[in-house]
Amino acid sequence: MDHTDVELLSFWKKGDQAAFDALYQRYAVMLLKKAYEKTGDKETAREFVQEVFLELLERKDRLDIHTSFKAYIFTALRNRVLNFLHRQAIHQKYELFQESRPAASGNDVESYLSHKELVLQLSEAVQQLPEKCRQVFLLSRNGELSNKEIAERSGISVNTVEQHMRKALRLLRNGLHRVSIFFIF
Repeated sequence: MDHTDVELLSFWKKGDQAAFDALYQRYAVMLLKKAYEKTGDKETAREFVQEVFLELLERKDRLDIHTSFKAYIFTALRNRVLNFLHRQAIHQKYELFQESRPAASGNDVESYLSHKELVLQLSEAVQQLPEKCRQVFLLSRNGELSNKEIAERSGISVNTVEQHMRKALRLLRNGLHRVSIFFIF
């Protein structure tokens, strides 16, 4: 007998892992197809589907679904895809900006010194970050690791890695904004 999603969720919350497996089997392929359709990248699509189900596992005790289970997981997937597409659009705009910028003169001592000062300020700002934020930021930027790789290496969830990155970038942006205002005056 096939159980409804509501029944499977109830069984799973009571400790029946097979119920969770049944939900996974029921929806993983549909989610994967939708994620691939939107991102065009199989690996990214797989990551997003894994993240959706991992989040369910992590939130099992706090999970309170007010819509259908299917709507809930498709919304979770949609949010990840939208964030991904937003980051891609920003990256493309940055690339276009970099391509359209005139090349800096190699003999421009003032630009060189300004750049060197900015690098120093950035380094100091990174050192001021909270420990976990700094570790995650450095693994991402210097170690060039993906959020998933950072999560595995640090023993934390991908969601936590993303939260640390957002916090680090916000703190750095605010810190460097104050520095740039200082240089203007």
